[in-house]
Amino acid sequence: MTAVVRIRAGSAAPVVEDEIVEPPGAGEVQLRQTAFGLDRCGLVPPAVGRGFVPGIAAAGQVETVGIGVQGIRPGDRLAYADLPGAWRAHRNVPAHRLVPIPDDIDDRTAAALIRRGLAVHYLLRRLRRVQPGEILLATGAAGSVGRLLSQWAAAIGAEVIGAVGSVEKAGIARANGCARTVVAGSDDSATQIREAVGELGANVAYDALGGEIFARCLDCLAPTGMLIGFGDVAGSPPPLPLERLEAHSLILARPTLNAWTADPDALIAASEELFELVGAGKLRPGPVHTFPLAEAGDAVHALLDRRNATYLALTD
Repeated sequence: MTAVVRIRAGSAAPVVEDEIVEPPGAGEVQLRQTAFGLDRCGLVPPAVGRGFVPGIAAAGQVETVGIGVQGIRPGDRLAYADLPGAWRAHRNVPAHRLVPIPDDIDDRTAAALIRRGLAVHYLLRRLRRVQPGEILLATGAAGSVGRLLSQWAAAIGAEVIGAVGSVEKAGIARANGCARTVVAGSDDSATQIREAVGELGANVAYDALGGEIFARCLDCLAPTGMLIGFGDVAGSPPPLPLERLEAHSLILARPTLNAWTADPDALIAASEELFELVGAGKLRPGPVHTFPLAEAGDAVHALLDRRNATYLALTD
């Protein structure tokens, strides 16, 4: 028997229960999971009215491997992202979704960063390979993804303009690589952001918010610029006529992490680059605030509090 966190149908409160975990199947690895990432995406139930196990990212140590698994041995420290149902003390995971954790990265940091870091990697290095000197607009720049994105883009040599929701968050964004910040109100966001970006416009805009701000970011782009929407904290983006793109030859993208990490080799390469930058101090996540697995309910409350500016993890 091993512990699992479950949210039952009709309830928002996580409870810790026991479950039986079978031996790993062919191509699978059984992890003793020691740390779990907290991410809003991991709190979305798979279907309305059904109970589920939260979480989509974790780190831990290999206990056993299934038939056909090569290159992974008991005792190895591994992590994964974007696999729903992560909050359990033991879990069987497809081997091709796992990445090694370097010795200088602890499990809770790996669990807290893996999904966000892999997302920033494909956003900056693959979907749109940002170049030194480019102007980059980031909404939600003080958020957990926004801070990593701003740090990484600044390390590349891009000029990052961060849009945030308060003066306090503007300070956080500047401390994490934003050259300039704008505190955008709900009614005049487009004007304020456009003024902050400047007359030339941004070469690329990364929108973590969605809603109306997604469409407003289009007006902040330079000709041939690219708008990438990867979040929906403010709701789903509105429909956009193609004519709005054609006028300045703009490019629009709405990507998902799962699609960009489906190739195992690409996944490993991305994780190696991510952990190398963390180990070198070029990405600075700061302290990871942890909760024991038994206090998953408190952890969820902390995650949903948008004032919280720390990286969160559960530990077993």
